[in-house]
Amino acid sequence: MTRPPAPPQRRALEWVDERALAAAPPRMDLRTATAPYAMVSPDLLERRPRRSPFRPGVLVSIGGMLLLVAAYVATTLLWPLHAVPPVITASQISAVSAPLSAPAWPEEGAAAVSVDGIAGTVSSTADPAMMASITKLVTALLVLDQQPLTVGEPGPEYAFTARDRATYREFLSRGESALDVPVGGTLTQYQLLQGMLIGSGGNYAERLARTFWPSDAVFARAARDWLAQHGLSGITVVEPTGIDEGNLAAPAAVLALADRALANPVIAEIVDTESVTLPGAGEVENTNDLLADPAVTGVKTGGLEEYYNLVAAREVVVGETTVRVYATALGQPTDAERDEETARLLETVSAEVAQPAVLPAGTVAGVVTTPWGARAEVVTDEAGAVVLWNGAFAVTEPAFELDAARAAGDSVGRLSFEGPLDRDTVGLRLAGDIEPPSRWWRLTHPLELFGLVD
Repeated sequence: MTRPPAPPQRRALEWVDERALAAAPPRMDLRTATAPYAMVSPDLLERRPRRSPFRPGVLVSIGGMLLLVAAYVATTLLWPLHAVPPVITASQISAVSAPLSAPAWPEEGAAAVSVDGIAGTVSSTADPAMMASITKLVTALLVLDQQPLTVGEPGPEYAFTARDRATYREFLSRGESALDVPVGGTLTQYQLLQGMLIGSGGNYAERLARTFWPSDAVFARAARDWLAQHGLSGITVVEPTGIDEGNLAAPAAVLALADRALANPVIAEIVDTESVTLPGAGEVENTNDLLADPAVTGVKTGGLEEYYNLVAAREVVVGETTVRVYATALGQPTDAERDEETARLLETVSAEVAQPAVLPAGTVAGVVTTPWGARAEVVTDEAGAVVLWNGAFAVTEPAFELDAARAAGDSVGRLSFEGPLDRDTVGLRLAGDIEPPSRWWRLTHPLELFGLVD
């Protein structure tokens, strides 16, 4: 039986060149080497082929990383700044105040000045002075407290007899101011108030007072209680006409009394009347000669022997604000001097309030800051002005509205500038540009951009 031909022998390493192997020196075994140096060849199988850096797996990873970097850069550079808006911080604005009032006082007597609505009265002295017929302001206030009237309302009628005519003559004989009465006729409460406050009729004041208070002592107690109830200190009243020298008030208290009187519309109307015709008395001229000035609105004269008083009010228009100023001159040697001194004091105060306090344009009201370090000031775009007097000061209050404003000149709100009597409002604007963040800041502050940290 014939055997089939043997298959060709297969070698494991067909790629090996046998001739090269035969020519190669035998492999050196270091364990059997005898020479100090031996050539050692690494095993051919121990050589690993080098991997290309451009193989697909590496290129995909690098490409992915580049895409991520590009996406990060684009996102941070284009991301809106909603999470890091600019912040406005209000600045401390220096207080704006008026200089202290320094009127020249009369050489004799006492005096005081004030401005309605502004705290503080400037007086030559705090010592009480005789009020004389200024006392009738207290009488009128007490009567209207007992029997109120509205403007245009006459009130109850009062009948007069020959006995009232005799009382009138008794007043004159004692040197007191008095007005004749309509014997057999009547006067209304309003007419009696007119005669008492315009013509300074002492008998009219007494007639009204006796309707509610039977004696001077009772009237004095009522006056004391009423004055205390209404916060009018520094005034002493002992009877209703003002003839008694015990009717006293400090100059500042006289101004407070006048202000209270003008707060009553009935009294305010009467004391601003230059003359009136009354039954029995005829035409009655106002004893306050300063009413010849249309700006003067009252208030009351007073006089004892060689002792003349006047308290007056005047309205001054400053811009769009009407300001009422007061002045009183007490204890002047003549009625002409009381008029001159009171008018001079009114003019002094009027001139002082006519100079409004100004907050200059360009006043720094705030500062805009950003997380990336940009900064811009917020300033007033025009001057503001209010009426101040005698150390009074104005308060400022900004209302910021930055919104999308970023350029110099952009409007960013309003500033209220307010004093005791009036207020002004001016605009606020950026004094410089609010620079945007740099690219580097955007790239290095992603957490702030995305609102992940404060």
